Amino acid sequence: MAHGKSKAALDHAKEHHKKQNTAASEALLVDVYRARIQALLEQNLSREAKALIDLVQERYPAARARLEGIGTAVAARAGSLDDWIRPLNDPQVSPEQREAIEQVVRKEVCDLAALAACPVLPPEHPLRQAASALDRAFTMVTSGPVTEDAIRLPEISRRSPLAPWKLLVRAIAACYRGDGGACREQLDAIPGESAPARLIPAMRAMLGIKSPIALTAAATALVQQVSGDPAALRRALESLDRALAADQERAVVAAVRTVVQECRQTAPEQLTRLRQHITVRCAVANLDKDEIIRAMGGPPREDAYFYRLFARAMEQSGELENIAISCAAWDQFRQAAVREGWFPANGVEAATLYLHMAEQARQLPVEILRDLKHGKMKLSREERYFISPEELYQRACALDPHTEAFSQWMDWARQNSASQAERVAAAWHKICPGDLEPILHLMKQAANRKAFPSALQYLGRAEQIDGVHPEVRQARLRLTAGAILRHLQQKKPPLAAEKLATLAALPQTQQGDRPAFLAALRFLVSAVGGDTQRAEAAHAEVERLLGHRMAAQLLIFGAAVASKQRALEKLEEPGSLSTADRAAIPTSLARVTALFQDLNCGDCQISWPYIEEAAKQLRGSSSSLDAGQLQVLAEAGLNAKHFDLAYTASAAGLERGGATEARFLLLRARALPQLQFERRALCTAAAAHMARQHRDMDLLEQAVALLRGPLESADLVLTAEEAEEVLRKEKAEPASLGRNAPGPDYGAMLRKKLCDCPDCRRERGESVEPFEDMDLDEILASTPLPPDMPKEIAQILLEETKRAVERGESLDSLMARLFGPEARSGSKKRRRK
Repeated sequence: MAHGKSKAALDHAKEHHKKQNTAASEALLVDVYRARIQALLEQNLSREAKALIDLVQERYPAARARLEGIGTAVAARAGSLDDWIRPLNDPQVSPEQREAIEQVVRKEVCDLAALAACPVLPPEHPLRQAASALDRAFTMVTSGPVTEDAIRLPEISRRSPLAPWKLLVRAIAACYRGDGGACREQLDAIPGESAPARLIPAMRAMLGIKSPIALTAAATALVQQVSGDPAALRRALESLDRALAADQERAVVAAVRTVVQECRQTAPEQLTRLRQHITVRCAVANLDKDEIIRAMGGPPREDAYFYRLFARAMEQSGELENIAISCAAWDQFRQAAVREGWFPANGVEAATLYLHMAEQARQLPVEILRDLKHGKMKLSREERYFISPEELYQRACALDPHTEAFSQWMDWARQNSASQAERVAAAWHKICPGDLEPILHLMKQAANRKAFPSALQYLGRAEQIDGVHPEVRQARLRLTAGAILRHLQQKKPPLAAEKLATLAALPQTQQGDRPAFLAALRFLVSAVGGDTQRAEAAHAEVERLLGHRMAAQLLIFGAAVASKQRALEKLEEPGSLSTADRAAIPTSLARVTALFQDLNCGDCQISWPYIEEAAKQLRGSSSSLDAGQLQVLAEAGLNAKHFDLAYTASAAGLERGGATEARFLLLRARALPQLQFERRALCTAAAAHMARQHRDMDLLEQAVALLRGPLESADLVLTAEEAEEVLRKEKAEPASLGRNAPGPDYGAMLRKKLCDCPDCRRERGESVEPFEDMDLDEILASTPLPPDMPKEIAQILLEETKRAVERGESLDSLMARLFGPEARSGSKKRRRK
């Protein structure tokens, strides 16, 4: 114990008491335990000290009184204030006990916030108020400049057990002011046995005063953190940021040298990370990697942290070519992370990473994927897996087969091909048989192939999972109706009659116009089976249910065409119909088409003369149709390639106003002639803007798909005022489509939005490449030519230079191509390695 070796002393004392087992040996052992606990406290091991004192008090109950003082110190150091500080709230506490408690506060309490919030003392207790004031002052003085008044702390007297903290606060303020004398004066006044005295050696080291006692590791770290000049490093980093933003390679290299030098002096432990960040920033800026490595004094550490940083930077650059690079970097991160033990190779973390890589790879254009697969690189499947969404999704779902992963894979597959989506759905259903989405997809695909038995089997599984799901409830009705039409196509009336009985038993068939469709199917089954009497009764029932002869004829004709039994119902020529029947064609057509859509029986096939007549009659009877019927007619016109009907219906819908305007504006865009490209694009962009406002995601997806696809105007975005102007002008147009009509005047808007000349692009804030708007004749006229150069040669050189700039060709390459390999600019070519 005399040499401070409390641990060895404790081992000897234990052995001695084991042999002697006397009161004297026990007392000696307790004394050694006390010394060991004190040593642990001096090493800031308060938890270990608390555990040891609890052990001693449990084994040697008689020693509790001898350990009471050190126990209080341990509790104070560990932040357990309540038990030992509670007596201060008792007015009858003896002066000796009060002095003992205050002595512990002076020597051991380091957590001022805990003392300020101690619940066993009332808020107005002087000790709590003093601790609260000191805690605020300590936070202020270590956070920024403070005034003398802010740290005067008049509420803390010199006799307070917390008075040493007041001296420490003033010493810290003086240190940051650069007043070393005042700081030393305050430090000298701090009692050596007080808790704040533990900071005195570190603060003296900050002032440049050598201490005869070696600093602890914690004190050394504090001195390094405070004494460094972070402002200089910050200035160097800001200078590097400016050089990178200005794209000045020489300035960047010089700034990198300065930053690395400052980091070595101020924060050497951050140098490894700094090199990694600098390398990534310079790679994004496409600077010479070798130059940057020389400036940094060495290459970066290429570990998992570096590859993750590099991958994220490539993602955020916004350049498509960098997406492929980011996918490769994510693959390198995965390998490094597995080596470094971040996560296992085949765990859920790897699956999550594969999903993220797939999301990035989906952004790659087909051309880049084709070059990587079949171009000069010709990477193998394993080498290019990280840019193949299919391979990435497959790996992710194999490692962590959950609903969200399969859903993302399914979403990607749908955009590629129906067969691919069906394969994904089959794999999803096999691994997660309780998920509804793949079953619904497989059911729909089977129905599209007219494989109704398979579709109905999938429906049975879906009903077991969620029988009240809206799509599941509708599917039984639609699949059964489709099966009936299929049996009629195959001329199997008994099977059709059996399915018809099943269909009639469904309660959904009694809603809306569905009873009429059921009667139309009954007519077809009876007619194909040769039961003329039942067929006539069913025909009359259809007419009764729909309330109009024309609607009944159109419904039965459409069902007959769908079942390939066209001969069972023939339509009269529109010209032979009465005026009332012709006027009813638009309403009847809308009603029948909506019924076919409701039952998912495909498009209602109506003869072309009736489509023509519907377009004619709609011009005078559109007011009798609601917005839903007008939309159905417009879509029927588009499906039949009768754009006059679609245009007229869209015009009538636009007149209605309200929330359907955006939908009819998109129908107007689809109905316009192909030659009116700009008008179609503006109508679609306006519909997209209005769909965003109304949160109509389905309509927004349709508009965006049209802009990205046939219209090739994905970047066309309108403001609210521009969208309103398009809507106003389209409403003012005639209700009929004039093939030679010029349409609204969108000249000013088109010049602002679509014109690609340098002036308009500058006005939109877009970048303009050098030489884009140069006039070669003007340059030749104002530029003195060498005396031996003909004007024609100068013209050719200027034109070739312009084309080289547009291609992105470097100056070195251009001069070598024009004048030979020896003609070089002398500047170093930028490259990314």
